[in-house]
Amino acid sequence: MKNILLLTFALFGLHFFTQAAEPWVRFADSGSYVEIDAQGFSEFSAASVVIFKSDGNGQRISSNGMKLIGKVRHSQGETPFGLANISQATFGKDGSPFQYTVTLKQLQNLKAFTIQGVFHNFSDKDVNLVAFDLLDTRMGKGSRMKVEKPSEWLVTPLMQDKDAVTLDVAKDRYNEAAMIYRANGDGFLAGPVGPAEAYTSVQFVNQALVASVSMDGVLVRAGESRRSEEMIVSFEPASTSTDVWTRWVAATHGTRQHRGAVYGWCSWYDRTTKIDAAHVLNVTKVIEENPNTFGRGIIQIDDGYQKMDGDWSGNKKFPDGMAAMAKRIRQSGNIPGVWFAPLMIHPEHPWAKANPEALQRNAKGIETFMNANSFHPAGAKWVNPDHPKTKKFLYNIIKDARDRGFGYIKIDFNGIGNQFVDPTKTRMQVFRDLYTLYREAAGEEMYILSCLGSPTRGVVGFIDAARVGPDSHPAHFDKCLKSVLRFQIFDNVWWQNDADVAYIGQKLESRNLGPVRQGEGMWRTWHSTVCLVGGTAMTSEPLNSPDAKPLWRNFEIMRPGSREPAKLLTLGKSPHNEIFGFSASRPYGDFSVYNLYNATDKPMDITLDFKDAGIPLDSDTAVFDFWNNKFIGIIKNSYVLPKIEPLSSGLFRFTPLASDQPTLIGSNLHLSIGATEVDNILVSSKQVVIHLSDAGAQEGCLTFYSKKKLVAAGSKNCKIVSVKGLGNNIWQINLTNRLWGKKQTVSVAIQPPQ
Repeated sequence: MKNILLLTFALFGLHFFTQAAEPWVRFADSGSYVEIDAQGFSEFSAASVVIFKSDGNGQRISSNGMKLIGKVRHSQGETPFGLANISQATFGKDGSPFQYTVTLKQLQNLKAFTIQGVFHNFSDKDVNLVAFDLLDTRMGKGSRMKVEKPSEWLVTPLMQDKDAVTLDVAKDRYNEAAMIYRANGDGFLAGPVGPAEAYTSVQFVNQALVASVSMDGVLVRAGESRRSEEMIVSFEPASTSTDVWTRWVAATHGTRQHRGAVYGWCSWYDRTTKIDAAHVLNVTKVIEENPNTFGRGIIQIDDGYQKMDGDWSGNKKFPDGMAAMAKRIRQSGNIPGVWFAPLMIHPEHPWAKANPEALQRNAKGIETFMNANSFHPAGAKWVNPDHPKTKKFLYNIIKDARDRGFGYIKIDFNGIGNQFVDPTKTRMQVFRDLYTLYREAAGEEMYILSCLGSPTRGVVGFIDAARVGPDSHPAHFDKCLKSVLRFQIFDNVWWQNDADVAYIGQKLESRNLGPVRQGEGMWRTWHSTVCLVGGTAMTSEPLNSPDAKPLWRNFEIMRPGSREPAKLLTLGKSPHNEIFGFSASRPYGDFSVYNLYNATDKPMDITLDFKDAGIPLDSDTAVFDFWNNKFIGIIKNSYVLPKIEPLSSGLFRFTPLASDQPTLIGSNLHLSIGATEVDNILVSSKQVVIHLSDAGAQEGCLTFYSKKKLVAAGSKNCKIVSVKGLGNNIWQINLTNRLWGKKQTVSVAIQPPQ
């Protein structure tokens, strides 16, 4: 948490102490509404409501229509982003034993506030807490959110893959968080900040905002109070708002960041449930014998190895057992990984038959069930994670994996149901209890990937990586991109993002799933994205097949994931995910890398505005095309990629030419184009010394801009094949024999003009 806060102040320190703590968010004089003054909103007032059940009857306490008890109370307090001015108001009805307190915290150094509710049960009976509508601007509630030209305001969900739509047609309720902005930067983000209490939602309907907390009907005993999730509403620019929100959650949820990103091979798309020991051993042998291609990473066995769901020991296809397999993978220098669905259990499993009370049931008491399918012919039942017997069962599943020698586990099928043993816990709390148990069983050093599909705060603080999109089947990468690009805001803040696997080529005859059906352009787009995410960089191919070997280099260029995690530059600005990348600062010079993607069904131009991208204006900037390994030209202020085909993209590096010294402008060794494979560059009057990491391809080239001739001068742990002048002051240094596990040095001499 300390590192998160230090980073927070580093990011936003320049903004601190520049903005007076004006009371721009407050309770109205009557206390009935929360009033907000914000640029772009001619009216913005909201009621706040708590909903509960007493004796089975629904009741509500609203700030609008209920009595303000006492006066609005004022104070100051600390937040992860500095001091806040705090206002509290309590509402109730004469003679009623139920009250509702609303707390507003206006941050002094950011244009943002938080809101939280507390329900008080002063009766002599237990009640059930249904929900808090913390902010409700619907006109029927006596409040309002009004903007000019609603069709110009874009509503973007942040924790699910629903499409971004304009405010005039928005009607959906979005999981947890969403933002609304227009092109000039006016707008806000609303989402939960913790500590983790319950799931939230943000709804825009009939041009109104409803920010809610679902309390799942939890029991509030007589004489007790129960708080809602705290939610933030940030009117900072979209990129600042997402940074503030995600880092606030990281601070309150206790994020884990010490394990970093990983790369490797997964069995799932290669063989699915038909995986067997022989194939895993063959792939392990290939990886072991080719470290300069595959490095040393994760070798993960996916679904299909287990005796039955719930019995995660090896079946007949793994005759020597899973411990022996883990040992062999470790001997190869890699980390053995294994897939689990701990909550899933075979209907005939002895434990399920002996403990029927510990299985999930719906509200009617009927056991929930997964229907039979090709991967699980018997279907499956689901265990209740909140049951005491289940907790011991689940703990042993994870501990057994650790005892067998696995260092990486992938946890799938995370559905916990909604009927729990403890009536005082929300679904969020039960889910976090489950992952607390998983982490305790796994130990601190086990790497845990949670296969979620969509982000959830339930796992923050317990896992190392999270799946942030659907299965990356080669038939529908466009669907994956909708999620993976938008959810990049969580990478290296809540966890390491897992985009799922990339494939080493568009076509591979030995691949069971067939070619990438959307074409070469989409394959390149997805391959670039998996690397630029900067999290897990996995593949799932029959690496030991003869037709795979000519494509091995495509794994090299994504290993490991980008050292500079990319961001979606158009988040909140466009319904399409056109521009994804980063700007990097290095001692030898700054540069940017952006992937320009056409998500539409027609050819189109895509323009990168240098101001938005963090590239210096009015400066000569070299443009390098990764996939064509080509210098494009020197430009200023913006770059237009013309008529890019649908579902295709271009990957480019933009390097300001800030001096007359030789300048690296491109690399085809790694998809981050110099951000990961280049550690440093030292330039003197006589030579250029390039220090390389062990990332990226064994063979390839570095491209320099230099007005003086460059010639090979020496190398270490790699070989200079040639240094070629391509004209227009462009020089290409061609390398081979780069060694994994060893840093490399490349030296070229600078010759004066003849």
